[in-house]
Amino acid sequence: MAGDWLKVEKVTPDKPEMRQIARQCGCTRGDAFAAWFRLWSYFDVTTANGEVPFFGADDADEEARLPGIGEALADAGWLVFHPGGCTIVNWDRHNGENAKQRALAHERKRKQRRSSG
Repeated sequence: MAGDWLKVEKVTPDKPEMRQIARQCGCTRGDAFAAWFRLWSYFDVTTANGEVPFFGADDADEEARLPGIGEALADAGWLVFHPGGCTIVNWDRHNGENAKQRALAHERKRKQRRSSG
């Protein structure tokens, strides 16, 4: 809901959780990362607060186009599935309008320091 981009850390494809997700899904880390990115892109346009109603692990698999990723993301502690749907853990830290505004402000300051130094 907060624009057409996602804030992704450079280390995300190499995080231990991503390695475990790839193992659990029987795929490469690159495939796991691509699936994660597709799913987070879906979440970005679906939720402003990290809560997705009526969304289960099978729905995550379908959106990400990788069987087993919903359960793997839950096991990694990145998603929580409950009877009402799904909660994305720490959504506000990296996603949503406030997080994106912080990231943009940080980038502006970084560029200002480079140009004045």
